[in-house]
Amino acid sequence: MVLTPGIRVAASVTSVACLMVLTTGCNAPSAPPSGDGGPAKPKVDRVVVAMPPPSNEGNNPNVELGPLTMFQLRPMLGWLIDYTVQGELAPMLATEWKIEPDGRSWRLKLRQGVKFHNNAGEFTAKDVVHSYSEMTRQDSTHAHSPIHRVVEVEAAGDYEVVFKHRRPNAEYLSQLSRAQGGISMVSKADAEAIGANSALRPAASTGPYQFKARDTGRNIVFERVPYDHFSARTDFPELELRWVPEASTRLASLIAGEIHVTQLPQDLIPQAEARGFRLSKGPVSAQRTWLGFTGVYVKDPGDMSKGYLHADGPFPDVRVRKAMNKAIDRDALNKAFFGGKAELMYIDKMPRSASYFNPDWEKNFAKEYGYDPQGARTLLQQAGFGPGKPVKIRMRLQNLSDFGGSQDVQEAVAEFWRKVGIEADLVTIQETEYRNVNNELGWKDVTSINASSSFDIQAWRVYNSSVPPRGPLELVEIDPLIQRLQQTLDEREQARLLRQIGDISYPLHVNMPLFWLPAELVYSPSIVGGWAYPGSISRVFSHFENIKAAR
Repeated sequence: MVLTPGIRVAASVTSVACLMVLTTGCNAPSAPPSGDGGPAKPKVDRVVVAMPPPSNEGNNPNVELGPLTMFQLRPMLGWLIDYTVQGELAPMLATEWKIEPDGRSWRLKLRQGVKFHNNAGEFTAKDVVHSYSEMTRQDSTHAHSPIHRVVEVEAAGDYEVVFKHRRPNAEYLSQLSRAQGGISMVSKADAEAIGANSALRPAASTGPYQFKARDTGRNIVFERVPYDHFSARTDFPELELRWVPEASTRLASLIAGEIHVTQLPQDLIPQAEARGFRLSKGPVSAQRTWLGFTGVYVKDPGDMSKGYLHADGPFPDVRVRKAMNKAIDRDALNKAFFGGKAELMYIDKMPRSASYFNPDWEKNFAKEYGYDPQGARTLLQQAGFGPGKPVKIRMRLQNLSDFGGSQDVQEAVAEFWRKVGIEADLVTIQETEYRNVNNELGWKDVTSINASSSFDIQAWRVYNSSVPPRGPLELVEIDPLIQRLQQTLDEREQARLLRQIGDISYPLHVNMPLFWLPAELVYSPSIVGGWAYPGSISRVFSHFENIKAAR
């Protein structure tokens, strides 16, 4: 199965990582925690990691959060399937899995003896069923909930579960893993004990840290579990995630010793390095950033001939989409905001390393997408726009934790657009409002900056298909192919479909590709000895158990 760029796939059960085996299953043990003889004695009891705040805060990961906001609870959470620093799916709470004879359902065996936080008992199949029921609640706002609502899960004893699918799903194992912020395992007993008081704290999970306190709008604090964890040991007794929106404030706090790890835009990193701070880099190059069009929805997913909703919006016209692409000076953005470190993205979701990558996408990029303000103006004129009738759009401002200068990038791009005659209004739209209006297929003129590590199959489904959750830009030329791709388990057929989707979508300007990003965190070497993380998980911050104390 093709799971690129951030997910590798094993070919047999004897693989050390034991990732995904379509017919025979997986039963390799988890890799032991890395180390060199034991944890160092930390110089502080609490390590503080600063980052931009999540778009919303919540204590129920399966109902209130999602892939882009899950990072606030990651230190305490456990998943059925792990995602290693090297970018591989591996056992976590499930020790092995296999495809059922029906060719579409998955049977997973569960790890025995795993403790829940807060003396909430042992993790068993009933907790998997409960966590699934939370994800599939009608009031769940998790972006993946529609996918799970068409699946049934049943306990096959205390330590075995079966996820029953109506049709094959090429991305489902990833949906159960740490890689995608999928279903988080929480204690059924503890969740029921909390009941209506769930706003006070999260239900117990199985991570190496457990919840201690939250100050909404400011921080969340975790503490090391008071027992030997089944898979990880932590150096620091406590971990604090502190919300600091401004990059300059994060740098000042780092210099003052108030925080110990953070993410900074490229223009501030030299200042931090000059003061002796160091960089930790994720080895998996799968973080990408792009600008998306929101507001092109097919009228009827069952009949593509009916065309689009909001045909009067600017984005159904490919000439407008192409003009917006050609108005962007990507080289200037890279130099100004990424120190020239970012890798140019020739087509979103599809890295050059992929087997199905078409070299022509790179060869033709300058002509099709390259910076050409006059060419952009000509395209807009051909589409019927000009000084007396400008294209009017809204740029949704977002402060992404994936990279420190996201708002600066958006403002710069908006200025590029204005120079070719596009009126770009910078607006703030809260995540809940954005999602609710999109669910109602109500947008028609919004662009957003995005950062994600979702792999190719999932990314096409999430961002460019009528498969729920829909939008934000669906095209009749590729929508049926994306639906077919999601149901394809054969590796060769996946590659063929991905190449076909890429070839069709490339000249259609499905979005505005920007860069593959370096995943870099800045840390104080007097407190932190290093942090191993893949760098390919959305919002970058992950694998908190790997934050090592300086020796």
